[in-house]
Amino acid sequence: MTGMSVNQVQWPALAAVAAAALLAVLDGTVVAVALNSLAGSFEVRLDQVVWVTIGYLLAVAAVLPVLGYLTARFGARVVFVAGLLIFLAGSGLTALAGSVPALIGFRVIQGVGGGLIEPTAMTLAAGLAPTRQLGRVMGVMSMIINVAPVLGPLVGGLLLQTGHWQWIFLVNLPLGALVLMAVLSATRESGATRESSAVAQASVPKADGPGLLLLTVGFVGLLFALNRSGEGGVSPPVVLAGVLGALLLAAYVPYAARMSREGRPPALDLRLLARPGFGAGMGVMGLVGLVMFAQLTALPLFAAQHFGLIGLEQGVLVSALGLGLLVSMSAGGRLSDNVGARPLVMGGAAVTFTAVLVFVATHDDWPLGALYALFVFVGLGFGATAAPTVAGAFRLLRPGEQAAGSTALFMTVQFGASVGVTLLGLLQAVTQNWVTWLFLVIAGVQVIVFGLGSQLLTRGQLPHFSSP
Repeated sequence: MTGMSVNQVQWPALAAVAAAALLAVLDGTVVAVALNSLAGSFEVRLDQVVWVTIGYLLAVAAVLPVLGYLTARFGARVVFVAGLLIFLAGSGLTALAGSVPALIGFRVIQGVGGGLIEPTAMTLAAGLAPTRQLGRVMGVMSMIINVAPVLGPLVGGLLLQTGHWQWIFLVNLPLGALVLMAVLSATRESGATRESSAVAQASVPKADGPGLLLLTVGFVGLLFALNRSGEGGVSPPVVLAGVLGALLLAAYVPYAARMSREGRPPALDLRLLARPGFGAGMGVMGLVGLVMFAQLTALPLFAAQHFGLIGLEQGVLVSALGLGLLVSMSAGGRLSDNVGARPLVMGGAAVTFTAVLVFVATHDDWPLGALYALFVFVGLGFGATAAPTVAGAFRLLRPGEQAAGSTALFMTVQFGASVGVTLLGLLQAVTQNWVTWLFLVIAGVQVIVFGLGSQLLTRGQLPHFSSP
């Protein structure tokens, strides 16, 4: 990155990288609060304008399988900066949209940029610190990124009070320009680093085109079907897309195994799943995505329906969740350096399980202030499962495997997030008591997280790889 051996954390570069990732994540939470306003502005139903969010999610999913090759071919820094530029271009175009189809299309462009930013940010961050401090670095990254659930609903509400929804996208442009300058300055490579990168690029194999096609089309097809089923839109084309997606993903497994046997690296190396602790970590992160997006989407709706809150106030419970995440993400990452991921993930799942069951039992009766305090507590437990899992998974990767590991982890998160949004839509369609059932499912998910957490490694079980 900077041409120096990584013997200590490079904080200025880390801050710049994290700020760019924050910008992409913040945009998603801002838009979640704005869906009702967008529906009113374009005079369409909510189930139509919700594709503004789904389109972004699908675009992120489509980019992820390509990340490993792009990072190996061009370097994480180049891919990261390109993603930021694409994200900013999409933001400007989205603000100019005159129809819902145009809005969705431009959000897809944003999603392509966002899909390049956050996973690559984790790869860059992993190279900005020695292995022994990886938990601390991932905790700081997670803390900065998870400011988004606190600020997003508040920023979105304030911007919507101007009466012009375009501001929720235009605000990205000046902020993004500042972040871009900081990234280019703080992560400037030296001549020695560029020479090393050139040598590395010369050895990059040809892109795994068939593998990328199987993963990308299969993953997007399955996500499309899941999200459409959440709108009650189950139809032959939707079923066909889901079946085709599942078949393509299933076909990738023997394909990747054959590529590995022949000594050719596949687009996504499934052999990482066989490494003790990594497969369980992927499972935890998929469930983290499910729970996070289910809550981010559900809590503003619950606040509007149950308390009659609108605008800035509608995001108050999401902000409470984010406040708890801020504390536990940072602390959990640091603690995992000393004790490993297993005890933190299991403890966090137990705390989240308890707090969510309290919400199920009391949400009809408790005042808003009490529920705010409860969701701070939910965030404290939930955050303790995420940051230690990411840090623990990265500790299981050799230096040359970090890009592939990032891709695998973030693909899993996106899939889980799609399931969470789909679950919310399905429950709203079939029952008026959707809040109770949704959070009962979230509580049940914590039982699974607890079980997967028991398969993660403690500090003494972690392998030791030399720092890059």
